[in-house]
Parts: sequence; structure tokens; C-alpha cells
Amino acid sequence: MAAGLLTVPAQERLWTPLPSPVSAICPGGTCQPDSLGRLVQGEGPLRIVQFGDSHSASGWLPEAYRNRLEAGLGRPVELRVMARVGATLASLPPQLPTDVPAPDLIVLAYGTNEGFDDALDLQAYEARLRAEIARLQAAAPDAVLLLLGPPEAMRGEGGGTCPDDPEGRWREPALLPLVRDVQQRVAAANGVAYWDWRGRMGGSCAAHRLTLGPEPLMRSDHVHFNEAGADWLGGLLAADLLTAVRGR
Repeated sequence: MAAGLLTVPAQERLWTPLPSPVSAICPGGTCQPDSLGRLVQGEGPLRIVQFGDSHSASGWLPEAYRNRLEAGLGRPVELRVMARVGATLASLPPQLPTDVPAPDLIVLAYGTNEGFDDALDLQAYEARLRAEIARLQAAAPDAVLLLLGPPEAMRGEGGGTCPDDPEGRWREPALLPLVRDVQQRVAAANGVAYWDWRGRMGGSCAAHRLTLGPEPLMRSDHVHFNEAGADWLGGLLAADLLTAVRGR
């Protein structure tokens, strides 16, 4: 999806009860939620820029949370998505978009591709993450920064232990939880909001469970969400952000 403003309403599956897993890491789903309170300040549109990989590039997740934030805050929301398939933190543009006003919220949604990279240097990754956070905070000092921790995702190469996977085919790459830990720790050290995507999708083995049943929420590759799954997650994210900004 080309970068641009998203204006198409999300397709909510209101007729289907969906689970709302609890995060064991971040109360309310979001760690360091205090900074998000600034999102209710000011007038006019709430301007969001989201950087990320294929989870962002489809547009489904961003559309879902944007529409719910708009309704929940009673404030129009403009969303610019700058994402592509296969992107990592190294793909982050050197500057914020200059053809739109300064953002109120900057969302970083990377980490899945790093977690699948068996050659990843975790120390170098952490240093880059710290540097990029500092750069964004300097470039947009009035903006709130939010990290979306990478979701659980799996490889189908064996060695799995999920109870609903009797052949043991699916397992999470060894580096993916380490990438997640780095993000969580760096976010905490810098007072940056962090959303526990893995916990809110159901935690361990969720990437397999969500592919099952008559209405799966995740694709068979155990990495990507379908439109219904992205809409469900967007609803969870928006609910957690609204809870945070309202101070409850």
C-alpha cells in the first residue's frame, strides 16, 4: 500500500464475539501509558504517522484503530502510513514526512522481520532502536511515541510444542521474543509507550490458534493476519489507547 492518508472505514464484525486476551506484561495492554494522555490535548485533527512492515502496509490494522480512536476521542484523526513488506527498523526514513503537518502520534511497528533474521546482532539492534527513538523525539518533541511490540509469529519447520499442533510443526523463531524484550526494555528506559501485541493476541501459541476454526483471524503462514484479524486487533489497540488517555 502506498503511503498516504487512510479514509476508508474499517469493516467491523460486530456480529461475532471475539476474545480479548489480557496482557501479562503491560497492565491495560500498554506499558508506560502516561505519555498517551497528551493525545486528548489540543484541537483539530489528531495526526498520526505510522512506520512499519507488512502488518502496517496492508492498511487493515491502521484503519481499524484510527476509526475507533476518532469515535472514542470525538476528534477527527488523520493517519499517514509509511510501510512496506519486509521492512525492518533499518528501513525507517531519515526524516518525518514534510508534506503534512507535524504528527501528534508516531507509531513504530517493526520487529517481526528482525525476529526471523537468524543473523541479527541484538546489541546493534538495540543501539539502533535507542538512536532512532532519540532522533524522533528530537525531530518531533511535541509528539507521543508508541512502539507496537511484534506479534507472535511462527515458522513451520518443526520443533513446536503447541497443544493444537499435534505434529509439532509450528514454532516461534528463537530471536523474535528477544527482539520483543529489547523493544520493551528500551521503551521503558525512555518513557515511551509500548503495546504488548503478543499478549493481546493471546500469548504463547496464539499464532497457531488464530489460524484454526471456521472463522480464523490469522493466515495459514502463521505470520500475517487476515482482514478480520487485523480489525479485531485494531479494536483491541484502540481500546487500550483510549483507556490510557482517559487515565483509567
